[in-house]
Amino acid sequence: MTLANIGYNIRIYSTLDKKEKVMVRALVLYILSVRPTHGYDIQRFIEINGMDQWAKIKSGSIYYALSKLEEQGFIFTLREERTGARVRKVYAINGSGIEELKRILRKEILKPIDSVESEKFTIYLMFNRLKKEEIIGLIEKHIKTLEERKKWWEDSKKLKVMKDTLKVEILHFDAVICNLEYQISWHRMLIEELDDIIIFSNGIEKLISKVDFGELEDVEFNSKDKTVKDVTKLTEDIIKNPTNLEEKITTLISLLKNK
Repeated sequence: MTLANIGYNIRIYSTLDKKEKVMVRALVLYILSVRPTHGYDIQRFIEINGMDQWAKIKSGSIYYALSKLEEQGFIFTLREERTGARVRKVYAINGSGIEELKRILRKEILKPIDSVESEKFTIYLMFNRLKKEEIIGLIEKHIKTLEERKKWWEDSKKLKVMKDTLKVEILHFDAVICNLEYQISWHRMLIEELDDIIIFSNGIEKLISKVDFGELEDVEFNSKDKTVKDVTKLTEDIIKNPTNLEEKITTLISLLKNK
């Protein structure tokens, strides 16, 4: 079973609605830790990767995060760029912003997956900002918490489910227990694939450093589009195999611009 399979099943069984966009804040800090850029570049990176669809990350939350992060002193306006009548702020991160990113990642690792389209499914994209040993320790701590919760629900089911218990009540117990089982499996898979995940995270960083996604204005994410499959395949190759990087990046940009 892969991370994608486990993540899909967690999304099916998880029922709570997460309102805070903490991972948007982390993504903004992560991208700015790679290079200074503007909000539209960040927005297009999220859209091209489909995160606006499956993690419900909207453009408004990106600009809100940029505003708050600057107000709180974690990022600053490096310069302003004018394109026609449009003026874009180019932001850069400072040392406090780097530490804030690490703080968010540590805190998010310890949180349960609590929505059908959880932002937490993006967390491993940024794992190269933490030490491997620290990631393992945090995940193992969280797994222990999840296992304790699962046991509580299993014990409660044994105590409360009787012969005449409504089926809907039984399904409630089963849904929660199943949800916790998938969360445990997903976090165990993070540890099992951690070396590959860190390589993947390093690849994402290289991709962000080379491509100005804000220039790709004609791109729209469509899971049924064949070009999306081609883009996904090439992106994965860029991330996992950095040889001939410039040539691959040029091909990727061409694919995206000619969709």
